Amino acid sequence: MRNTNDSFFHLINKKTKFYMDKRYLVLINDIRVVMKDMNETNQQILYYARNFLQCRGYNGFSYKDISQKLGIKNAAIHNYYPKKEDLVAALLEDSRKNLAANIAQIVESGGSARDQLQYYFDYALKEFDEGKSICPPGSVILDFEELPEKVKKQNLLLLDDILTWVSRVLKAGLEQGEFSFSDSVEARAELVVEALMGARQLSSIKGRKTLVRSISTN
Repeated sequence: MRNTNDSFFHLINKKTKFYMDKRYLVLINDIRVVMKDMNETNQQILYYARNFLQCRGYNGFSYKDISQKLGIKNAAIHNYYPKKEDLVAALLEDSRKNLAANIAQIVESGGSARDQLQYYFDYALKEFDEGKSICPPGSVILDFEELPEKVKKQNLLLLDDILTWVSRVLKAGLEQGEFSFSDSVEARAELVVEALMGARQLSSIKGRKTLVRSISTN
């Protein structure tokens, strides 16, 4: 026969375990809510920072501009990105990830080389229409020599990714008879990217038609 004291302590232990498990679940849920809020705040910081970067350039905005948009203190942004170089480097790295994802989607769709190149142009127009008059790599070019090393590194990596992809598209189009040019694929890719970057900056002054005209001649 079970001792009465044993039964009592067994019941206490079960209840204690129940309340501990319940508190643990509540704690886990609270952590998830906090993490979700932190992620949403981070995404909002990146969203406004990207807009400012692609409209004003590296030195054209500050944490104050972002904090005013979000209704938070500058210190809150510093919790995510201690320095502006950390924020911009993260933005450029994020652009590389987006580019890779978009390229994978384009390749999977099975479009022609001309279709793939048109996507690149259409994306530039889409960003321009959203108010982002400067492309991500072009947004830091004017201040490039003065930029922190981590920003320079991410910008060069992004440019390399773009040039590599455009070169690959041009090579495929040349082999399939979609394009015709006598210079090297790499040289032509540089011309395409340079022309589009320059047109986007000029279009910020002259208007959308300048960008459309540049695209139509490529």
